[in-house]
Amino acid sequence: MTDITTVASLFGSGLAMALTPVAVRQARLIRGLRAQLSEARSGSRARDAELARLAGVSLPATVQAVSDRQPVPELPPVSAELAGTPFARHLGDLQGQLVRALTDAEGRTAQMTQATLLSVARTLQALANKQQMAVTDMLRKHDSPEVLGDLQVVDHATAQILRRAQAITVVCGSYPGRQHNATPLSDVVRGAVSRILDFRRVRIFHDEGDRAVVGRAVEGLVLALAELLENATRYSHPDTQVLVQFERAHNGLSVIVDDKGVGLQPGERERAQHLLSGQEAVSVTRLGDPPKFGFAVIGMLSSRYGFEVSVTKSPYSGVRAVAFLPSPLLTDPDSPPDRPAASLGPSGSLPGDAGASSAADATAAVSSAGTATGAPAGPAAGAAGAEGAR
Repeated sequence: MTDITTVASLFGSGLAMALTPVAVRQARLIRGLRAQLSEARSGSRARDAELARLAGVSLPATVQAVSDRQPVPELPPVSAELAGTPFARHLGDLQGQLVRALTDAEGRTAQMTQATLLSVARTLQALANKQQMAVTDMLRKHDSPEVLGDLQVVDHATAQILRRAQAITVVCGSYPGRQHNATPLSDVVRGAVSRILDFRRVRIFHDEGDRAVVGRAVEGLVLALAELLENATRYSHPDTQVLVQFERAHNGLSVIVDDKGVGLQPGERERAQHLLSGQEAVSVTRLGDPPKFGFAVIGMLSSRYGFEVSVTKSPYSGVRAVAFLPSPLLTDPDSPPDRPAASLGPSGSLPGDAGASSAADATAAVSSAGTATGAPAGPAAGAAGAEGAR
């Protein structure tokens, strides 16, 4: 019995010694697997956190930056645990692809919107021009003050359609499309007054009839001043007046428009100055809902024709808008014309218009109609403007 016990003891000891390395390896393997599992769980939590931050913070900020045409913010650094991993590189690639996709999509949308608006605006301009030519013919045929007054109302309403349509074409990159000879600045201002809806509230002081605007800049300046006057009347009380005066400078002349309205908040004034500078391309998709074309139109026109427009606080607590004309844009009103004179009145036909009628007849008709209704004589057809003005 003792021998059997001894043998069993020796066998057990040998087996234990044989199994000890296996047990040690198994224990090490288990510890390694546990460490790998812990590391995998930690990495999974880190990736989940990075994806949550990407979806909740980084991507919204990227979309907003692309939408606002601002520099795209860089992705915040990933956790030290993920630094240098393929996952971190994939996150950067994902943001880059998103930025490119958003930029391309926005560009295509802006182009499609601009092309559509330009097509519609040109169609409206053509129809309104035909209607104005019909009104011009009727103004020549009739001499009744009552009839002339009614026709002037129709003509002025048509001019508002043209004004809004032309604003869209300018913002879409087109040109006003009308040509004039050198025109006295006072006529240019009166023409701008005649292109706004509430023209009766505008008062002009210190007539500058001895200075003229060179022909190439006349239409652009008229459109810009019409926008400023439209803003001034739209954003001030209907019982107040909008004042227009002139100030000479050693290197040019300024047209100053003062209203007594609600004014501009600091943020609004900063945005207005940015648009008025004309230094950056304007997209019709970034002008608000509904879009406000006014300042954008003025900025594009001022940049194109060489005058400057700025806005500050008016002495009457409203807005003071100043259009500065440098000396190269001013000339002698008696300079010989380089083309037949074009009427600047509401029903005056202009060079390049289909079926253009006699400028002299149109001017005479406008003068009669203006007397009947109180509308100012001047360039009323085809001015820039837009719903929402500013």
